[in-house]
Amino acid sequence: MNLLLKRVIAIFVMFFAFNAAFSAENLSEKANSDGKVAQEDYSKFIQKFDLQDYFIYSIQVAHSRGAASNFESVDPKEEFKQTAEDYDSSVNVFIVEFKSDGKRIMIDTGFGSQKDKLLDILKNSGIKPESISDLYITHLHGDHVGGINDFPKAKVHIAKEEYEAWKTDARRQNLSGFLRPQEEILLFSYEEKFPNSFTAIKCAGHTPGHTVFHIGNHYFIGDLMHAAELQYPHPSFSHMKY
Repeated sequence: MNLLLKRVIAIFVMFFAFNAAFSAENLSEKANSDGKVAQEDYSKFIQKFDLQDYFIYSIQVAHSRGAASNFESVDPKEEFKQTAEDYDSSVNVFIVEFKSDGKRIMIDTGFGSQKDKLLDILKNSGIKPESISDLYITHLHGDHVGGINDFPKAKVHIAKEEYEAWKTDARRQNLSGFLRPQEEILLFSYEEKFPNSFTAIKCAGHTPGHTVFHIGNHYFIGDLMHAAELQYPHPSFSHMKY
């Protein structure tokens, strides 16, 4: 196993362990025994990691179970047969906050304020939407770009190859309402070094231009993996429907 794959798996497992803690909980508001709606505890959906040069906020904006029928092995010699009906999964957003200047970079944006609790989680944590300077998008799917308009002051960064593939993909044209005009999007090339030491790595498959963002020893893998309990022990299985 090469070093990149080891590091990708390591960071995924770290964040998956945090997110999996909520798998048994309903993220919707719950009623008390007297019928009143309980106050949502948004603090349980965000975890802050204190690293040498920056903080990383891991945020779970939605939880789900992914159907086993969505996963197929790309290895014709794979012998493992699925027996589970579904797998634990979640929609995550990450923020990297630099200690040197307080600049905040958000990786992906969730579904948007009409469908998830990201803005409520941020408000509860004292993070204002206008404090996010840049949005780094791993790929163009609704659960990753749906919240772009919730951060009107942030610059939007998308891989040029992913953006060009989206323009000709009829299945994804309904996302146009979430995206800004092309002239307002910063399209980048893979392996491009960003001013803040981030690097964009092409990891095509889930979409033609799927991007992993890398900084230091940390990788933000988007939808490179959907179901750790299946794909970690059996990496030939991939999410084949989007």
